[in-house]
Amino acid sequence: MQNSILIQRDSLRGYANFVSVLLSRVTVSAEKKATYPYVFGVQLSHRDDKVSGRRWITEVGLRQENIGKPIECSILLKTDEVSAKVNEPIQVTRPKLVQQLIQDCSPIGQTPGVSVKRLDQESAMAFLHEVEREEREHPITLISCDRDGAYPVDLERLRSILVGLSDVVAVPVSVDTFAIEEIVGRRYIAFGGAINVIFPSRKGDRGWFCETVLFRPSEISDFHAEGKKVESEVLSAITHRTNLPYSWRHISPEMVNQAVLRSQLAQMLERAKDSNNSEELGDYIALLESADQELLTKDAELARIRIEYEEKEHEARKLQADIANLKYALSGRQASEDSQDDDVVEALAPLRESITAVLKGIPSLQQALELISSLYVDRIVVLDSAINSAKESDRGGFRFGDKAFELLSKLANEYWQALADGKGDQHAKAAFGHNAYAQNEGQALSGPGKQRRTFVYHGKTFVMEKHLKSGVKDSLAETLRIHFEWIAVEQKLVIGHCGKHLDF
Repeated sequence: MQNSILIQRDSLRGYANFVSVLLSRVTVSAEKKATYPYVFGVQLSHRDDKVSGRRWITEVGLRQENIGKPIECSILLKTDEVSAKVNEPIQVTRPKLVQQLIQDCSPIGQTPGVSVKRLDQESAMAFLHEVEREEREHPITLISCDRDGAYPVDLERLRSILVGLSDVVAVPVSVDTFAIEEIVGRRYIAFGGAINVIFPSRKGDRGWFCETVLFRPSEISDFHAEGKKVESEVLSAITHRTNLPYSWRHISPEMVNQAVLRSQLAQMLERAKDSNNSEELGDYIALLESADQELLTKDAELARIRIEYEEKEHEARKLQADIANLKYALSGRQASEDSQDDDVVEALAPLRESITAVLKGIPSLQQALELISSLYVDRIVVLDSAINSAKESDRGGFRFGDKAFELLSKLANEYWQALADGKGDQHAKAAFGHNAYAQNEGQALSGPGKQRRTFVYHGKTFVMEKHLKSGVKDSLAETLRIHFEWIAVEQKLVIGHCGKHLDF
């Protein structure tokens, strides 16, 4: 069973007090027997129980080519507003009817999202083959867990929402994601509670490329803070790209009407030709044949328009793939100065603000941290936990952003260079002078204290006792601790915390 889902909302509930209209149509013979291909369509429309001027329309279409063949099912749920003044936001989700069909019917193997799949080191190569398979038509939604083994969304809930649209693949907490990344590549992996949506492959001038939409843990936290549902945001990102092509495949009531009309025309032509008065009915037969030919011509014209659109869409995707490949190859380097692309300007705006703040000597802690991360992308990795701790200090009135930038700059330059040259930590720490660097906490860490200094990078846990320090008060405004770890194999420094002093 194939299932196309467009703009979605929760299942219909309690609309007995509102006017509803139910329409259906089916292809049957004059004797009321099913004819093949068998096509059925039903449409239910009703008013919204909360938003005045909004009407909900649900369509279900079925097609079966012959007895015993799989039944293709498509479901469309859309709204119809009486005017532009009806602008209440729509919560994107899927109707319960989809889940009921999955539970009560027997979906064929090609239906995506029937079960949650698992990605580990043993299945990584098969996962990569599926990602890059040219025939793949549906997205893959990859979900990782945080260091405590918690996923950002209930796996079964997300699977039930994406069934028919996307496969759902989970990365267990016990696997070595660093090893998996070496097989599938960084573009097709997710870490630390992130969600990565991998769309079907597209061919560009530089080869095949899969577009991705990455939901980072910090972005997911913002969804929760804003009262948004993570599964709805993921579904929205997917349907934004799948709605149009799926709408062409939807078995709509109009499509059923056309099938019924063609069947009736064929039956009338057959009866007219077999009639004893066929010569007298010559004009009638010609009229029927003309109507039939007109329908075929309209179908051919519609198919031609769709092909032209798909070719243009393919070309646009191809160009986007080339752009994405170039961006990936540049590894975050700044675009050419003559580029005035709005996306580039928007991306550079925070960087400009951070540089201006540093030059004025008044950067926030978050600005200092993100600027170093942007300037030294090949040397410094800033975890989401570090960004969050910097935000917390800024909310607490942190006043020494210039000092923080100085320490971070030395970390990314002199300290990193010494370690990259193989000189060891004892030599490298001289970059900070006295009292600004500590190799450990100077006392045994308790269970909670050790946990607070434990961070996950590429699926591995690191107790980051090495830290830079400024201030001794228990104050968000005056005290700074930057906990980090040197990853020799990558020659990168990973910052797990940048903010207040962590309790022991």
